[in-house]
Amino acid sequence: MRVVEARVFRFRFVLDRPFRIATGYTTEKEEVVVRLADDAGHVGWGEASPSPVILSATADTVVAALDTLIPVVLGEDPRRLGHLVDAMDRVLRGHSPAKAALDIALHDLVGQITGEPVWRMLGGSRSGPVDTDFTVGLDAPEAMAAEAKALVAAGFRTIKVKVGEDPQVDVVRVQAIRDAVGDAVTIRIDANQGWTRPEAVWALTRMAEYDVQFAEQPVAAEDIEGLAWVRRRSPIPVMADEAVHSPQDALRVVRADAVDYVNIKLMKAGGLWRAREIAAICGAAGIPCMIGGMVESNLSATAAVHFALAAGNVIFRDLDIGEWPETRLVTDGGARIDGGCQVLADPDAPGLGIRRLYQEWLVPIKTYRVGEGGGKRGGSTA
Repeated sequence: MRVVEARVFRFRFVLDRPFRIATGYTTEKEEVVVRLADDAGHVGWGEASPSPVILSATADTVVAALDTLIPVVLGEDPRRLGHLVDAMDRVLRGHSPAKAALDIALHDLVGQITGEPVWRMLGGSRSGPVDTDFTVGLDAPEAMAAEAKALVAAGFRTIKVKVGEDPQVDVVRVQAIRDAVGDAVTIRIDANQGWTRPEAVWALTRMAEYDVQFAEQPVAAEDIEGLAWVRRRSPIPVMADEAVHSPQDALRVVRADAVDYVNIKLMKAGGLWRAREIAAICGAAGIPCMIGGMVESNLSATAAVHFALAAGNVIFRDLDIGEWPETRLVTDGGARIDGGCQVLADPDAPGLGIRRLYQEWLVPIKTYRVGEGGGKRGGSTA
């Protein structure tokens, strides 16, 4: 059993309205999609969702990285997942979105080969719905409150509120949302590195009145000491997001006693394999985790749902990704949101359970194949 072909596509979408956070706003995205095939005709799909600000990656850098990474898996047995993930790290540092695309595609492919869903391959014991929050982007307080109220009416019981701009306005935002949704709805906030240390403590002290579950990444990602400083003074638990990309990062914040929780994202971690390692490190330290995502399609969102079903230490879910109509690349199978939960269309389907993609949205870029003599040849323009 070996990987004999890899195809690379671009997928561009424009959001119906801008999504704004403390570090900027998103109006459109270009994803990179990978399709792996083995010599028995099984197929696995993966997605890279680049971010210049958070991941130092664009669609162009992902495509360039795949030129180096795809030869690592081409001709190899995809069932040697850990070996292949380690091999990718040996030939190229960083480039986590490109590695995530291949890691997700490999897991999907192995699931197709073995007939097992990814959540069960990862050791999960259940396939039921996965509850998720829904994020309200930065806007005027009254607009954010109206959006939060509409989300609660649609069935969401947890609202994630983007803050990290002006601390005084941020407090008003949280107050307006609490007034709009009532006391029974959970509110969590995400500052996306937007505050200084004193601003964070000032804002969190005042937001505590509105029963905030936790505060995500209140200060700059590189300021681990500052994260610990804020945590010691905050009445609200503190979660790391941008500060933790890798298992090594997770160990760093654990040793610094800097966080109460960690947000894991497949694009930061480089896929499911490393995400499991991050969860294991945090679990050993008694630190629960959340699974989140970038602005991405429902392809990688489906992979995140499988991870959520398998990782026992992942008790929070921020999986409102892939729900905009323009991001629904998977048209049959995979995962979808229903009543405030992510639900797999067929929990027992092999791999990611993806049956059909909207092929018209995929622009072919390159095809790589194993030659007839067993050698690897690739880089042909599709």
